Amino acid sequence: MADISKLSLKALRDQINAGTREVTFATDDGGFTQMVYIPKFRVPAGMWEAGAFPPQDLLLGGFFVDKYQCSHKAATSAARGIAAGAAVAPGSTDDVALSLPGKVPWTDIDQPTAKVACENRRINGVSCHLMTMREWATVCFLIKLLGHDIRGNNSNGRDYRDPNSWEYFGVPDPTRSGRVLTGTGPISWSHNGMANGIFDIVGNVSEWIDFIMTDSVYRHIKKAQVHDADGVTAGDAAIVIDHIEELANWPSSGLALIKAEGDNTDEYIRYSNIVDNGDGSATLTGVLRGQEGTEASAHANDAEVQQLADYCLVPGGAKGVLVDAVSAADTEIAVTGVILGPGGTPLAVGDTLQAGIEQMQITADLGGGVYSVTRGANGSTAVDRDAGSPIVKLSTQMSNTTPSSTDASYGAYQTRRVTTLRQEADLVGMAIPFTASSATNEYKDYFSGRWTGTRAARRGGYWDSTASAQSGFYLDLGHLPSHRSNAVGFRAALSL
Repeated sequence: MADISKLSLKALRDQINAGTREVTFATDDGGFTQMVYIPKFRVPAGMWEAGAFPPQDLLLGGFFVDKYQCSHKAATSAARGIAAGAAVAPGSTDDVALSLPGKVPWTDIDQPTAKVACENRRINGVSCHLMTMREWATVCFLIKLLGHDIRGNNSNGRDYRDPNSWEYFGVPDPTRSGRVLTGTGPISWSHNGMANGIFDIVGNVSEWIDFIMTDSVYRHIKKAQVHDADGVTAGDAAIVIDHIEELANWPSSGLALIKAEGDNTDEYIRYSNIVDNGDGSATLTGVLRGQEGTEASAHANDAEVQQLADYCLVPGGAKGVLVDAVSAADTEIAVTGVILGPGGTPLAVGDTLQAGIEQMQITADLGGGVYSVTRGANGSTAVDRDAGSPIVKLSTQMSNTTPSSTDASYGAYQTRRVTTLRQEADLVGMAIPFTASSATNEYKDYFSGRWTGTRAARRGGYWDSTASAQSGFYLDLGHLPSHRSNAVGFRAALSL
């Protein structure tokens, strides 16, 4: 545990609360919206997980976040203001997401549309954006640092931990039983337990986050630009970059993407070293051009460069791809490109694999990435699989639920409580689980995921989550970005 006295922790909390302010912004379309400024703050190293997290001081905050879950510009206390699943045009001044109290929340919206609705809200010419994973986690870390035992609508209008008494309920949403109007719960539903806080982080409707996982893997992108007045040629093996995001966190070697500009195409490169030039620029050396099936080409000065890092999110699991196509009857598979999940180990006898709707179980390791498997394990259906198809080793820490499902959009999923959080530099501020278990712990909330296909993150839980959603750390990676329901909404943020 960090060496912080009760007095110093109190001073830290007082400083944060003093810097927290609620602001009503006029929006460029003629409306107004309420947001809360999260001041910059520091989570001292070793605050949680018996001194293990965070591994170093965590610097967070410095942005605005919606005070309430978003409602449509035309929403009232009796209507959502827009049809379920309606299209939202970029730049529309009619379909704008606002943060106001006493409204029916904007639900029945998919993740891409929620992003557009947030961006349609412009304040002094600056677009808002769908909350990122780091911004949501910042609010959760802040709640925990403040010591506030937050409550929310996780039990059909109230928090399941509170008495079944009138004063603990929000105002019922007349359009959906169990849901409440935005911001109408008791003060304990705000992130800091005060009137200027952020409401409904726990429950009511779970909220889309600007975070995508594909076949259990999240790709983290850090951006830079080519820094060469003459640009780079197709044969250059050293590339100078500037305007670098998180230079200290760029790996010493890795994969990068130079984005197309003009008539050329995207080009993947691999570099073997990065040298900090001490003037805001850096040089990628030992560069291999035209990787991942792309072609080497010339790129102009200021072309965008993206450093790419892939992380498997399955606690104790892993992700790979099939080397060869297999039929439903084949019992031998070859797997390559394995990315280990947090605490994961290489594929081994006894592991359960998820491949689309099918589960397999490894019965023998034949060496060289080749395995004997039982097809259609756990009541699932064996199917033909193409070369390059993803194979995910399921978590050894989480349940294996509905393995016999044949619905690729939903299908088998795993769930357990968040136990510890990931500490890699790219992920440490995102509150992404490292381990999960059935035991009650300091983070309280549940983590669930479906590990094949493209999935968008939701956080916070909804009105019927009960013990699954108690603190804001609830994370669901089980739905397609196209999913929509009356239990899913969203919230915007504004960068300074």
